Amino acid sequence: MTIIFLPYSLVYNFNVMVYLKILPFFFFLLASFNLLAQNDILLNELVAKNKTSYLDESGDAGDWLELYNQSNDIINLDGYKISDGQADWIFPKIAIAPKEYLVIFASDKDISAGDFLHTNFKLSSEGELLTLTDASGKIIDKIEYPNLKEDESYGRSLNDIDRWRIYTTPTPNQANTSSLVASDLISLHSSQQSGFYPDGVKIYFPTVDAGQTIRYTLDGSIPKTTSNIYNIDSGISLEQTVDYTIALIPTSDEFKNPEEDLSTAAVLRAAIFEGNIQVSEVLSQTFWLSANPHTIPIVSLLGEERDFFDEETGIYVKGNNENYLQKTEEWERPIHVSFYNQTGKFLFDQEAGIRLGGAKTRLEPQKTMRLYARSKYGQRTFEFPFWGEDYGSSFKRITLRTLNIGPWSKASIQDDLIHEIIDGEVNTDYVKRTFCVVYLNGVYWGIHSMREHNNQHFIENKYGVDEDDVIVARATVNASDTLNFDRLVHDIQFMDLNKGSNFNELASRLDIPQYFDYMITNIAFANRDWPQNNVEYWYSSSYDGKLRFIINDMDAAMTISNDERLDVFIAEQAVRLERDKWFGNIIFLQKLLEVPSHRMIFNQRLNEFLHTTFAPARTIPILQSMVQDLEKEMQTHISRWHHPNNINQWKKSIDRLEDFLLKRPAYLINRSNVLFGFPMETYPNPARDQFYLEFDAWADGDIEINIFDVNGKLVLQQKHAIVEGDQKLEVQTETIAAGAYILVAQFQNLTINKILIKVEAD
Repeated sequence: MTIIFLPYSLVYNFNVMVYLKILPFFFFLLASFNLLAQNDILLNELVAKNKTSYLDESGDAGDWLELYNQSNDIINLDGYKISDGQADWIFPKIAIAPKEYLVIFASDKDISAGDFLHTNFKLSSEGELLTLTDASGKIIDKIEYPNLKEDESYGRSLNDIDRWRIYTTPTPNQANTSSLVASDLISLHSSQQSGFYPDGVKIYFPTVDAGQTIRYTLDGSIPKTTSNIYNIDSGISLEQTVDYTIALIPTSDEFKNPEEDLSTAAVLRAAIFEGNIQVSEVLSQTFWLSANPHTIPIVSLLGEERDFFDEETGIYVKGNNENYLQKTEEWERPIHVSFYNQTGKFLFDQEAGIRLGGAKTRLEPQKTMRLYARSKYGQRTFEFPFWGEDYGSSFKRITLRTLNIGPWSKASIQDDLIHEIIDGEVNTDYVKRTFCVVYLNGVYWGIHSMREHNNQHFIENKYGVDEDDVIVARATVNASDTLNFDRLVHDIQFMDLNKGSNFNELASRLDIPQYFDYMITNIAFANRDWPQNNVEYWYSSSYDGKLRFIINDMDAAMTISNDERLDVFIAEQAVRLERDKWFGNIIFLQKLLEVPSHRMIFNQRLNEFLHTTFAPARTIPILQSMVQDLEKEMQTHISRWHHPNNINQWKKSIDRLEDFLLKRPAYLINRSNVLFGFPMETYPNPARDQFYLEFDAWADGDIEINIFDVNGKLVLQQKHAIVEGDQKLEVQTETIAAGAYILVAQFQNLTINKILIKVEAD
């Protein structure tokens, strides 16, 4: 029985008898306009990332929402409206029967006729507010739903309509009682840990409750009610790995089939079901039925094959939508990732999201993949020290970077090599990295460079500034003038930095020492795809607001040892060049070099790097160590992806890198002498009983002088206290025999190495 409370004024103004006569008619009018039941229509369930839970008339898996009429009356929805805050969709003339459900697809198709209704908007899987209003505009229900995974629903509990829960199995046109809530999923464990088992492996699962069944797959797909049933008596004997059929699927217009059989693993995914309902988390494991053939860490990725290779939805193929060029969240797919060290020991696994990364490399056969930790997959971060304890153990994004870097070089390792050389030595921002081998659904997928993604999360990790307060951007043509970079490019053109106030203003807006190291690194390695490209920087008003630059994408470096970039950047014509195509980056350097003290500082810092961090004695062993790690892996990688072309070409390219590392410092030292003047002069040379050192000291301090013979034996050592300003030091050499020596003079962060010839006195 429904009780209606009438306004007092209505009773007061009518004769009671007349009122009683018209009361039945009044009830009829209320029923006709649904005023009795208008609050009995509920938003009951929704799916914001539909893949298989419910299909429309075209077989499309659009997002959907469901209404429920909890009353005993038929309710006409004509004029009702559903809104996501951005768009409104008005219901057609349609009625919903008592205790019945109505599903509407949130597909953006905007269809108001037929058996399948479609709104003019889609649902966001990240969560948003939905509002339902009646024909008069009154809000009768609303719900703000959270992040949802693929095929998860958010619905009301039938026993408590005020309680919303996440369900693992949606129930369109049914009560929300047959699915277990995702947060209540039980765990499933295996008798064996993922890893290498040369003698094969047998898997057992714990006993489950009565009425429950364990189902599993061996192809990387999520278990379903139709998947294999686990037999507790026999277990699962993994005696055969997956085939490598997916490796034959073309991934670009340049794709070629692998030249030989690929290494594969056995993959196992299992879950507990109660009837048709999944009641456990999915257990995902990778087993190699062989000894570990790899010399670098391993990453295993398990996901639905269609998410990578389907013509409509696969992210790794061209497909029907230029799929591999898509970058929006709609093209993120769920993935299980596990990590193993170079010995094959299992260390870490987690559910995550995956998208493609990179720009032009999306068109290459092997592509860059990016892993996303999000709460909707279970955890907001990857909690593991992938790059060592000192670097931290909490990351939000991980990039698996392809070796197919394009036409720059057949070596494929320049960017990784430079990052390894500068690691811990250069005052600029860069990511940590390591090489790894990737397996996708148990199939060998080649060598990748595993690194933290250089975005706001990377800055948050390094500097402790909240990611929401960080701006990371790239300098590009027609960049927005609202960014700090563009404003500083404009302002600095009119600054005389020899004036203290102007210099102090620049120093408050640009981290000058960091910028010098950034410029020197790119110049030293002759980065030819910079600064017209790949200029990346960041700033944060909650930190200190200064611009700082990030070493980024140095694949086009180390090709020409006598590259004249240093000459070009400081020459007068560079002003025109930077305006035309270099987006302002080098104007900071040009203006700073107008200040004599900073011209000296830049030259000293450049020479310091060339004589120490970038010296052949240091860089060539780093290259050789990297090659040693990769050499055993590279032939298999080449057979898989045909890049580099062949192992001999790769080795020749490595020789060219070594030749660059040997020649580049000497060339730049000579050019810096010509352009800036040698920061310390030594004369006479050859010398007899003494020689002199002259330089302009920028501060008080001590200079240490060491002279070594050709065998590396120290034959003379002196220390001199000096004061700021021009210096002329006399060094006595009477105790040294005639011959060739190496002079090493060190003052603060400046180290000068020079050949010194001693001749007999007359």
